[in-house]
Amino acid sequence: MLLKKIKLENIRSYLNQEVNFPIGSTLFSGDIGSGKSSILLAMDFALFGLQKDALSGNSLLRNGKNKGSVELHFSIDKKDIAIKRTLKRVKNSVTQDAGHIIINNEKKELTPIELKQLILSLLNYPKGLLTKTKSLIYRYTVYTPQEEMKHILLMDSLNRLDILRKVFNIDKYKRLAENSKIYLNYLKQRKSSLADKIADLDEKVKESKEKEREISNTELEIKKIGDSLAAVKKTVSEKKNEIKVLEEELTKINELKKRLELTELELKNKIIQSKENNEELLEIEKFISELRKDIKIKTTENLKEKISSKKNEIVLMETTARELLNKINELRIKKDNSEALKKTISELETCPVCKQKVGKDHKHNIIASEDKNIEDFNKNLKLFIERQKEAEIKLKELRDGLENLRKEEYSAEINNLKNLSLEEKEKLREKLLKQLATLKSEIENLNLKKEETNKELKQFNEIEKKYNSAKEELELIKEKERAIEIKNATLANELNNVKISYNKLKEEIEVKLKIRSEIEYLNQLCYWIDDVFINLVSAIEKNIMVKVHNDFNNYFEKWFGILIDNDLLKIRLGQEFTPIIEQDGHDIEYEYLSGGEKTAAALAYRLALNQIINNLSNIKTKDLIILDEPTDGFSNEQLDRIKFVLDELDMQQIILVSHDPKIESFVNNIIRLSKREHVTEIL
Repeated sequence: MLLKKIKLENIRSYLNQEVNFPIGSTLFSGDIGSGKSSILLAMDFALFGLQKDALSGNSLLRNGKNKGSVELHFSIDKKDIAIKRTLKRVKNSVTQDAGHIIINNEKKELTPIELKQLILSLLNYPKGLLTKTKSLIYRYTVYTPQEEMKHILLMDSLNRLDILRKVFNIDKYKRLAENSKIYLNYLKQRKSSLADKIADLDEKVKESKEKEREISNTELEIKKIGDSLAAVKKTVSEKKNEIKVLEEELTKINELKKRLELTELELKNKIIQSKENNEELLEIEKFISELRKDIKIKTTENLKEKISSKKNEIVLMETTARELLNKINELRIKKDNSEALKKTISELETCPVCKQKVGKDHKHNIIASEDKNIEDFNKNLKLFIERQKEAEIKLKELRDGLENLRKEEYSAEINNLKNLSLEEKEKLREKLLKQLATLKSEIENLNLKKEETNKELKQFNEIEKKYNSAKEELELIKEKERAIEIKNATLANELNNVKISYNKLKEEIEVKLKIRSEIEYLNQLCYWIDDVFINLVSAIEKNIMVKVHNDFNNYFEKWFGILIDNDLLKIRLGQEFTPIIEQDGHDIEYEYLSGGEKTAAALAYRLALNQIINNLSNIKTKDLIILDEPTDGFSNEQLDRIKFVLDELDMQQIILVSHDPKIESFVNNIIRLSKREHVTEIL
């Protein structure tokens, strides 16, 4: 894994910043609190998301901001990868939001958990070493926060050993031995349980032999009954053949009887139909006679012409009445206008147009003229009103006449319908007469057919007696057959029950024999697990732990020797991977070391752990290491030795965080950071 760049938006002291990571050794330089470690925490968040008690959203998202994001670009196995995670403020907390990952330009939108799982797969990290609080492999091989550098040295030795077992992937042997003991205990319980199940095996074998004898005796008795049953069945078969021949004759009788029944039924229906037709014919004759008396010869042709003419007269008269009414209204309007003009002139003093005073003579002339017009209007109104009344009277007479003509037309149409009904009834009468003649002929033929069928039936009287006798004999033989079959079935059922019981017993014995074989196998398995396998696992674990301990101790001594040039101060690993410090021939506690010596011991332990894990596993972060303030408390002489550490590491990408300017001369690249007004900038 090689880092390329990281983009920070609203992350701690960063508003919107992009940082590039070159190949080789790179130093993030700046004062304490300038934001150096924030980049490493953002990188941790981008890879693994928020981690309980180790990396919270509140510690990452910038104060006063509701959203933030980290986008990390890196490469693994020639794959270009970019992962982006986002944060959002929700009430009093900060949570992860959905993010995405781009692998060789192929983008996937994923949840925080899905992103973590995919990153573990890409880095080839064992999922069991990623806890809710931190990623152990990443913490001990790539990046250890400054405050955790000395934690592993100060923790309880049993906890340290348990963590190292997991990191070295050696804890599987311990789990294997523990699980083997659990499984061994289960096997012993299983053996005890199985032994109870086969306690009655000998009794079951004895009972099985008794069942075999009972089956053999019953089968012999069933064979004897079977021979007797076969003879009876043969007699039944012969009697059935005899009955079959008689049944064929009876079939003919039944066919004749059916034919006779059908003939009688058809004859009865024909007689009923003939009677119904006669009754219907009488009713039709009566209806025709009455209808002829009621029909009158009338035509509607002249009536239609008269009605059409009368309608035209009504239309003309309605037009005349409307015109007269319009004329009356017109004269009334003119009269009203003259009356209004008279009133206006009589009250007028000044002309509204010329503003001159209107004289009495002029008023008199106008009023006289309008009186003359009103008189003419009244005469004309009287004349037109009289004419209009005459038109209304004439119109009523015409409408009454039209109504009378329509009544005559309706009466004529009723008469025509009666004529049509008469024609239909006469046709129906002719049809009924023909049907009656046909029915008479059919009735005669059916009577002849009935007589012939009765003659044929008399010839088969003896067949029915023979058939009934044969049926009675067959029933007696069948009763005997049923009795034998019942006895046979009873024995067969008893045999079947015995066989079922025997088979069940046999299966039970087979199961118990298998259980006995299983118990023998479990005895062998328990011996192998208890005396061979657990001892073998313990030996393997011990050998591996010895090898890891020796390699770890060599690396630990090597790195501490590089960092501390003091022949009087030596360090080594105890049996539980606890650092043992020896000074001037005496063992001393870690707490009594100086600040620089403590940091050197922690850094040596960290670098040794990094090399051991990289050598034992196939993780994809072997080319990268991040050291966060690794020189805390170092003297100038110790700082000079950091250059030897960097050269000895021989990694493609080393990232250091330090505020010590002396380290700048040891690295290939320097990224300077400065914080102003709570905002970090790249200088």
